[in-house]
This record gives sequence, C-alpha cells and structure tokens, in this order.
Amino acid sequence: MIMNSLRLLSRNVQQIARSTAQVRHFQSTSLLLTGKVHDATDKNFQELITAKEPVLVDFHAEWCRPCHTLDPILRDAVKKSGTVTLVRVNVDDCPETSTQFQIASIPCVMVFKNGQPVDKFVGAYPKDVVNSFVQKHA
Repeated sequence: MIMNSLRLLSRNVQQIARSTAQVRHFQSTSLLLTGKVHDATDKNFQELITAKEPVLVDFHAEWCRPCHTLDPILRDAVKKSGTVTLVRVNVDDCPETSTQFQIASIPCVMVFKNGQPVDKFVGAYPKDVVNSFVQKHA
C-alpha cells in the first residue's frame, strides 16, 4: 500500500515538473525573440517573422562585402532598440525564402510586422541612416 502511494506521488511530481517546464519554455521562447539576432532557414523563416514585435530581416551572403559592413551596424541598432528582432537570411542557404521575396540585390533589409513586409532598403547605409530606419519601426 505504501509503495502504491509512493508511485502515485512520484507520478504527480513528474507531471507537475513537466507542466512547469513547458510553461517556462513557452515564456522564454517569446522573450528570446525580442531584441535578439536569429539566423533563419527556409523551414523556420515564417515562424520567426510572425512575432508581434517588428522583425528586421537582413538578406545577405558570406561573399558580400557590403553585407559584412552592414551587419555590425544592424546588430547595434537592434540591440539599442530592444524591441526589434533581427533575422538574418543567407541567400545562398535559403533559396526558397529569397525567391519568395524577390531578392535581387544584397544586402536587402526588410521590416515585417505581423508577418507582412512593410518597408525595406537595399544596400549598405551609414550608421545614422540605419539607426533612424530601425527606430522608425521600433
């Protein structure tokens, strides 16, 4: 009888621990997106851009010099805003996503709100221009 009670108690503790972990995971997932940088794939792109907060998508390539120039500027602007998420899409690794949004020149930065593109710029711009672009959408 005592063994059965201990088994039931053990099961209840395990169920509570699992449900608490699931809640913690759900809460932390929503917090992880805001103000952070994420590398996208063709599979997870839609999930990343459907956040309630504005999402800046940087279409880039490893071989692109202007992309390397723009990257730290974008990261800094997103970090300062605290409310915008940066999603990086390597056009060579994500051909479906790049084709879907008709990316012909890089770097191309698009802003998404509620999963829909609302604004963009193409090319590497100076820090003050990028900062004002990010703040405009923050």
